[in-house]
Amino acid sequence: MLCFEPQRTVKNWLYFNSKASFLILSSPFTASQPCQPPILLCFFSSSSPSSLVSNQLQILLKLKTSLQESNPDVFSSWVSSGNMCNFTGINCNSDGFAKEIEVSNQKLKGTLPLDSVCQLQFLDKLSFGFNSLYGLVSEDLNNCTKLQYLDLGNNFFTGSFPSISYLSELRFLYLNNSGVSGVFPWKSLENMTNLISLSLGDNYFDPATFPDEVVKLNKLNWLYLANYSMEGWIPSGIGNLTELTNLELSDNNLSGEIPTEIGNLKKLWQLELYNNLLTGKLPVGFRNLSSLEKFDASRNKLEGDLSEVGFLSNLVTLHLFENQLSGEVPAELGNFQKLVGLSLYTNKLTGSLPQELGSWAEFDYIDVSENLLTGPIPPTMCKRGTLRFLLMLQNKFTGEIPASYANCVTLERFRVSNNSLSGIVPAGIWGLPKVNIIDIAMNQFEGPITKDIENAKELGFLTIILYWFEGEIPNQLTSLTYLAVLNLSYNQLVGHIPQGNQFGTFLNDCYIGNLGLCGFPLSEKCNNGLESEPDKPTIFHEEHDAVSWFDWKMSLMGYGCGVVLGLSTGYIVFSIGKPEWIVSMVDRKQSRRVRRPTGRYRRRI
Repeated sequence: MLCFEPQRTVKNWLYFNSKASFLILSSPFTASQPCQPPILLCFFSSSSPSSLVSNQLQILLKLKTSLQESNPDVFSSWVSSGNMCNFTGINCNSDGFAKEIEVSNQKLKGTLPLDSVCQLQFLDKLSFGFNSLYGLVSEDLNNCTKLQYLDLGNNFFTGSFPSISYLSELRFLYLNNSGVSGVFPWKSLENMTNLISLSLGDNYFDPATFPDEVVKLNKLNWLYLANYSMEGWIPSGIGNLTELTNLELSDNNLSGEIPTEIGNLKKLWQLELYNNLLTGKLPVGFRNLSSLEKFDASRNKLEGDLSEVGFLSNLVTLHLFENQLSGEVPAELGNFQKLVGLSLYTNKLTGSLPQELGSWAEFDYIDVSENLLTGPIPPTMCKRGTLRFLLMLQNKFTGEIPASYANCVTLERFRVSNNSLSGIVPAGIWGLPKVNIIDIAMNQFEGPITKDIENAKELGFLTIILYWFEGEIPNQLTSLTYLAVLNLSYNQLVGHIPQGNQFGTFLNDCYIGNLGLCGFPLSEKCNNGLESEPDKPTIFHEEHDAVSWFDWKMSLMGYGCGVVLGLSTGYIVFSIGKPEWIVSMVDRKQSRRVRRPTGRYRRRI
């Protein structure tokens, strides 16, 4: 047998066998000296498997006590007489020791006792996301040295987040919207070479530039740093993260140009750069992102054309609104077979839209408002019967409204005002069953408002200002109890103004410029002389929540008829609740504090 001499700088070796309960103490040897026999130390260990299990059980019961304010159903199985491996949210390894704590989204409330939890020496997953935990995240977290998965996101912690340099085996780290603040300890991530997912956004960190440590984590496939208070520019080193499938840097103060190296991220599925200060053009090579399905760089200062976008044939949603983009919408978009959402409003785009746009997939929405677009409205965007929002206002579109939209029963918002459209509005448009906004003002339409409108039970916003609509106002409008915004001014309408329900609240501004109209609220009386001023609608003195929700928002409804709409909208809210379309108009910014976002489609109303 070969023997080895102890090296001067090497300590003795210590072995522990938990099953046999003995220690072996030995040293390395060389062939120049006879073997030293190992020292065998036998004893009765207090850390036998049964005692370890007992200790772990007590740790979990302490955790239960710390979260005693929580949903009691979660911990109903956590009893001292039970097997901890059968506890809700606990997974054990083959030796019966706690390996995972998975209690995310369980309405938990309380503080997290990491000093005891991290005594679970076999723990490799700790998931407490989407709860209501509070207090500090203590440095005891460093004792969870075997952790591979840590999720504390979407909670209400306070204070700074500790250095976690001892968690070198970590692969998934989710801290977004956790409530932590201060300076994030980026240096502690240097040894986490196997990190796959990193989500730190939506917190209150101090302003900082893009961390150098991130671009060295070349196994990352998910990076969420949205709403992080990040400033400066996107480093060219981002191109090193070639495994990325998701990159979200929205709602920061990033400036400069999008680096050319971003074209190296050929596995990228989602790219979100929304609401920054980015400038310049989409970089050459952006077309290489052939796997990209969701792209949002809205609310920046980007310029140039969309030619690079024309190569991204796998796009599902494309959002570039509120930039300074120019040129034509690429014709290739008309052949994108996955595209379901397009939002390009408030740019300087010109030319016509591809006429095949939206005809391949289950198209959901389009908003190209406030551009300089010309030509006809693409006719097949509701070909699959799924279109909900068609917003094309303030352009230079011409031609008629395609008849196909009269059969688009899914349509909720139809806004084509301030264009050069003409002809007769297809009768079916008036009576679409789910439509809540019809805004076709300031075009060159003619013809009547048809009686089909009685089928538009969800209609709350109707404006057809300024042009050649003729005939009478259908009495069926009085049956539309959601109708809060009405403007029929400056047309060729004639006859008696309907009375009843909220029509008693619409004032002169709604009808001005129609010389053939008569009846309340106009001073012009009808020939039969039967009309009289209707009773004012009752304003209920209950529903205090509705009052507090709506008091400051009524002024927004003046779009229809000056200041007439405050009373009418209040009447509707108090009488029948808050219609969805009104809620979305006045409260359209939704919470962005979510873990692993998958793209937020944004549109105007």
